[in-house]
Amino acid sequence: MKLSHPIDFDKLIVCDLHLCPEQYFRSTDREEYFEMIWFSYKEFAFEDQITDKQYVYLVPPFRSIQVDTKDKNGYIISFKREYLDEDDKEYALDVFKLFNMQGQYSIIPLDAAVTVRFKHLYSLLIDEYQNPKGTYLVLKSLLKVFLLNLIRLNQKAFLIQDVNQKRVYEFIVLMEQYYKTERRASFYSDKLGLGEKRLNQILKEKMNKSLTQLLHIRLIVEAKRKLITSDHTIKEIAYELNFEDRGYFTRFFKRFTGQTPEDFKKGIITT
Repeated sequence: MKLSHPIDFDKLIVCDLHLCPEQYFRSTDREEYFEMIWFSYKEFAFEDQITDKQYVYLVPPFRSIQVDTKDKNGYIISFKREYLDEDDKEYALDVFKLFNMQGQYSIIPLDAAVTVRFKHLYSLLIDEYQNPKGTYLVLKSLLKVFLLNLIRLNQKAFLIQDVNQKRVYEFIVLMEQYYKTERRASFYSDKLGLGEKRLNQILKEKMNKSLTQLLHIRLIVEAKRKLITSDHTIKEIAYELNFEDRGYFTRFFKRFTGQTPEDFKKGIITT
């Protein structure tokens, strides 16, 4: 029997920190993921007593933050936007807000009761993930339960409706749809009914990057992905990403990566 909605392992990563594939941490498209890193560490309390502290780090897409996981025990759950239930707009916005609450990333402490609940949820998630008959739909549902629990932990922060957070989310959706063909700030600001200056102010406040910087990051991520995974020539990739010519694409790529597309591709092939 053919599986319905099989798991796409390029869009969801679920693993123990010590067992997570090294290629994920080195991946050129890691910036595209919503990343949850849940770990514990020992902390000295009163009279040399040691307590086990549990935290979840939430890193949104297109951030350069790297959470130090060395010598820590825990789990990582990373997913692309396809694993969000975006038909439920309120939930999708709450997830986006959850990952952006504290700026570049968010840290959520877990008490003992919540830790027990999350360990149970994680066991269900990893069982489905590793099941040869596992499906996208079940994983998406389990992930939603996980995220709703995190949202509930922070419900006080969610009582105040942040209209600017909604605008950032709407911009990210637009960028994903149009980044290959639209580089003009005016296009996005017009779509959102905002002035260019105001949209940039909101993006700098919430994401610490300008609209142009976010577009450039997204283009570089896609260019690297195509250089690694496709057989297309550099000229064809430049055309697909709507650059005027190969030379312009090469200069753009080198400015942001320090390498030409040719050198980047050769480095991938030889490593």
